[in-house]
Amino acid sequence: MTNTLKKPKYNSINERIKYQYRKHILRIGRKDIKTVAEALKHIRLFETYVDFKSFDVFNENLASNYVENLFRENKSLSFITSNLKSLRDFLNWLERQRGYRSKIDYNHIEYLNISRNHQREAKSQNYQITYKFDEIVKAIRLMPDTTEIERRNKALVSLQCLCTLRISELRTVKIRNLIEEDGIWFVDVNPKNMKVKFAKQRQVVLLQIAQDVQNNIIEWRDCLLSKDFTIEDPLFPIFDNRFNQKNLLELNLKPKEIRSDTTIRNIFKKVFENAGLEYINPHSFRKTLAKFAQTKSPAFLNAVRQNLGHSSIDTTLSSYGQLSLYDQRKHIAELKHDI
Repeated sequence: MTNTLKKPKYNSINERIKYQYRKHILRIGRKDIKTVAEALKHIRLFETYVDFKSFDVFNENLASNYVENLFRENKSLSFITSNLKSLRDFLNWLERQRGYRSKIDYNHIEYLNISRNHQREAKSQNYQITYKFDEIVKAIRLMPDTTEIERRNKALVSLQCLCTLRISELRTVKIRNLIEEDGIWFVDVNPKNMKVKFAKQRQVVLLQIAQDVQNNIIEWRDCLLSKDFTIEDPLFPIFDNRFNQKNLLELNLKPKEIRSDTTIRNIFKKVFENAGLEYINPHSFRKTLAKFAQTKSPAFLNAVRQNLGHSSIDTTLSSYGQLSLYDQRKHIAELKHDI
């Protein structure tokens, strides 16, 4: 019986040039492996469309037809935007390479674009509901803390409340990253021992909004150190499920970090559902902080910007700091002036 499975298609010349491009964006572009892999997926989608012909077949008509095909396939606007950007970056690099300089027209690459209305639509986001800090603190105070796993989870949600880390940072934070100086606690977000976006180090100071919430974190840290954990171990380790000699299931702490962001999200989901609140993902806490900061002094807002790891205050305000309709109306209504 013959094997009817089709071998995956590829073009050996294209593969060699993609390998060169991969080295380029890793070394010169300084992109991480995940970003490189995503770019290569987008390039392969274009190869599939042209049936794996050489990249030198590219021209303005092909570019326009490709964009139209993405819309015909009902790809999302965000996907189309990312795909076309990756393809433009690749072709802009390719047209400078030997053997392609006279075959790819730089001006034709600009045909790989969408209308301004589509660009705005792709960047637009649905309004995201966020908690207020009093709701978060209430939910934390309702959490049980009898068992070790309950205490770990309570400390985890407490740290997110006071620090609003990215979820990968929260999952990989080590005991050594939680530091106290002059009575002030902060997290040293360090790419040497944590998974940090863009590998940017920063110090995140714990908000001073609820002492008992802060105590949840400190007491959990002290508990781990009393069990011979070292400062190099995760602040939120996993629990190993094993049956003891009496055939009873035991949960034992192991000095290994939680492997999945989904595990973190499930913890938060249970906490807020138990408090009678709709589940909103842990990342939304960052928006809660940005909105809260807008009601305080400019200096506090700038400090929050640094806590969040934003290079520009514009990012804090535009992406994280959209006021609710209620607050928007209130601030405008407060300005009363007769003309």
